[in-house]
Amino acid sequence: MTFWRRRTPTMWFPLSTSLSSKTKSNRQHLLLNSPPGRSRLLHTHLPCSYLPEKVRSSPGCKLVYVARNPKDTLVSLWHFLNKNLKADPFPLERAVETFCRGVMPFGPFYEHVVGYWEESEKRPDEVLFLKYEDLCRNPREQVRMLAMFLGRETNIDVEKVLWRSSMNRLKELKVNKDDAVKEGQHVGNSAFFRTGTVGDWKNYLTSDMAQRIDQLTRLKLQGTGLSFDDE
Repeated sequence: MTFWRRRTPTMWFPLSTSLSSKTKSNRQHLLLNSPPGRSRLLHTHLPCSYLPEKVRSSPGCKLVYVARNPKDTLVSLWHFLNKNLKADPFPLERAVETFCRGVMPFGPFYEHVVGYWEESEKRPDEVLFLKYEDLCRNPREQVRMLAMFLGRETNIDVEKVLWRSSMNRLKELKVNKDDAVKEGQHVGNSAFFRTGTVGDWKNYLTSDMAQRIDQLTRLKLQGTGLSFDDE
């Protein structure tokens, strides 16, 4: 998941082709007519190479990318698809096979992750690469790092940020318990909340499945300096 923040009067954002023309028009109006000096926080699943040049090179635009262990990513997506697809159940064996072949909704997992990792290595002041596991293990340290990256370290209440963004709190919000599919969405908000647990893949993947993904991970990340922890 990528977030970008920019303090300018205009901003580009990828609009889903499934949105109605009215919804698209409203979003374009909000994004293209933002008051001067006002920050905009937007998110996308697009690969780094698909971001428009306006986002990647514009002064003041900062990117924050959150990556997750590939095995947990796979299991999470598998649950999401089975919960929301109006079709036959998606077998885990098939999910592992398609994942290893690079068949993912927003492109191959490893190319997606490495693209943002390499960009963060080139432009550390403009691209911050975070790991979900680090956010769970050391949330205070990670929040302070994010605040410093965004230039907000002097006026941040870390404990308040942790409370407001905690999985338990977000899951209990009325708006996130809603199963209704609203305009511009494919699923209800409740579909985006499950456990958020690190290492949940151990409850689902066989040893052969895990070894196959581990081997692919070592191959795809070789020479990049990037690695993922299982715990």
